[in-house]
Amino acid sequence: MKRITYKGKLIIACVALFLVFGFLLSGVQLQREKDHAKELYRFQFALLSDLAAAYMEHYPVDSAEKFVAHAKSLDHVLSDVKICILNPTGEYRIGDPQRGVMSDYSEEPEVQNALITGTGSGIRVPFGSETPHFYYARQYDDFMIWMDMPFQYSRTLFTSSNWFPLFLLLLFFVSLCLVLLHADNLKKVMSRIFDFLDSAGSSNLDYENFKLPHTEAGLLVRKIVRNYQQLQQSRDEIKVLQDKLIRHFHYVQEGICIFSPQREKIYANALFVQYISSILDEPTFDMGRLFTAPEFKEMVDFLDANLPVQSTDTKLPSYSGRLMKNGRTYKLRLLIFSDNGFEVSLDDVTRLEQNKTLKQEMTNNIAHELKTPVSSIRGYLETVLGNGMDDKQRKFFLERAYNQTLRLSDLIQDVSLLNKIEEASDLFQKEKIAVKEIVDEVVNDLHLDLAKQEVRFENALSPEVIVNGNRTLLYTLFRNLVENSLHYAGKGVVIHIEMYDQDSTLYHFDYYDTGCGVEDVHLARLFDRFYRVGEGRTRKDGGSGLGLAIVKNAVQFHGGMITARRYKDHGLEFIFSLSK
Repeated sequence: MKRITYKGKLIIACVALFLVFGFLLSGVQLQREKDHAKELYRFQFALLSDLAAAYMEHYPVDSAEKFVAHAKSLDHVLSDVKICILNPTGEYRIGDPQRGVMSDYSEEPEVQNALITGTGSGIRVPFGSETPHFYYARQYDDFMIWMDMPFQYSRTLFTSSNWFPLFLLLLFFVSLCLVLLHADNLKKVMSRIFDFLDSAGSSNLDYENFKLPHTEAGLLVRKIVRNYQQLQQSRDEIKVLQDKLIRHFHYVQEGICIFSPQREKIYANALFVQYISSILDEPTFDMGRLFTAPEFKEMVDFLDANLPVQSTDTKLPSYSGRLMKNGRTYKLRLLIFSDNGFEVSLDDVTRLEQNKTLKQEMTNNIAHELKTPVSSIRGYLETVLGNGMDDKQRKFFLERAYNQTLRLSDLIQDVSLLNKIEEASDLFQKEKIAVKEIVDEVVNDLHLDLAKQEVRFENALSPEVIVNGNRTLLYTLFRNLVENSLHYAGKGVVIHIEMYDQDSTLYHFDYYDTGCGVEDVHLARLFDRFYRVGEGRTRKDGGSGLGLAIVKNAVQFHGGMITARRYKDHGLEFIFSLSK
């Protein structure tokens, strides 16, 4: 269906308005014509009744024949008139029986009015007729005159003597021409507005050459364009500030989430998502869950007690507290804004509390880890050099010394890799890598160890999970996670890895095993260099004590974060993210 234009709608509205106005005015004019005809009939009947009354006074009549003869002479004054003489009470006295004169007129409306006010008139259609009649009655001292005549008047406006309809039509056409002229001007302005909107939508608006007619509509649109230009400039400035703020939130070493007054998430950086997934019972990307989590109950109670705030308040309420979960300590802060929105921030302060002792322990651990293989090598070599022994014994001690050199080499290689990640990360080249392929490669290389430990590996990753990263570091990351499970989880366990959520910049992964796990007190330090849950475990399994430290640094190299927690009270779970 073709859409009616603005000009067409305006024409239809004008025609409809003119028709309604014409019908109403015609009705009023016809009513005026009718009222005028009634007054003319009333005036003529009044003169005729006075003539009849005068005749009755000078020439009294005592028979119907004489009055009828007299009434017929009056027909020359008004043709088709019917005249009757009634008693003062309205009953029939004398008249013209040939015209259907009734015997009693006292019930007629005009007679009733004449009995009260002296005169009465009315219009009605008599029985057996289709033409309305005008009835008139007038009271005199000794009698009442009653008259009847067909009522006729002009029922049309379009006559040669009536110039009003012609004037009305002329006024309509002049008004329509003026409306169309205004519609054309308005159409030009609307066309310029559409051009403006199209240009504004494509950001190609030329404010200097945007011209409009010098009319009220043009001035209004010109003001709108100026306001839009100022709004666009303000919007660009706000966007720049917003980008700066989001970039700051993205890289700040603190988890930040901003909520609307309806408690809907507006923005959350990756660190906040990481912390929430570590604190709650399972990984999640739904930030609304913190309002029902028992860990945040104190903060939510404070929020309920202080909302809503008044926009005129000079000091807005804020909350600060500490939260401990999975062996880590978080500083929790809540800031309420004047529009009843609010910001929740989480900061992992565990490392601040451990930083001082960590440096000292790391130095001692490095010295200790180097001291053990060096002392072993020295002892084996001194034994070989200082005592006489056969070739078999000499080979035994040399093999032991060689194994210690391999261990020392692995230790040096791991320390070198950590230092390279932290201090020369730009040396690692990045490329598009399918994470599922890397994990499959690790599982294939370790399939003998997995079979020996009777481990079932579940790789739930999709082939579409592609990260921009370094192949060597990603392989080392997942291999160290799997080897950690092989060394400490026990036999017959399940190892599972999946990507449980993603945002515009990060993939969020969940890795766990169903083994024996570790106590909460150790979770916060699993990624420290040379940290051991139990003494002697690393030496027994031949590791360097740097596996999970390398995992943490590899994750950070790829723009993510990693945390550890107990999995269903008996396993170990790692939640981490990698940049797309």
